[in-house]
Amino acid sequence: MIDKPILYTVPNCPLCAEARRVLELNGIEYDDHNVADNFGALRRMYKLTKQELVPVLTFCGRTKVRPSEEEIIQICR
Repeated sequence: MIDKPILYTVPNCPLCAEARRVLELNGIEYDDHNVADNFGALRRMYKLTKQELVPVLTFCGRTKVRPSEEEIIQICR
């Protein structure tokens, strides 16, 4: 099994929607973790970043808070 990037998000977040769009347009499969409805996901995100801003993208030991399009592609390739 190959791990997928994890995108930590909340509903109705324009930055989260943009991150999803970039991932999908580039054909990158990912797991979306809604931190508003999942306390465990919120705790994991906080442990990684020590903050609560979204979106957060993590993959292969690399984590970025509010990544740009270029950073999303760089982290996931």
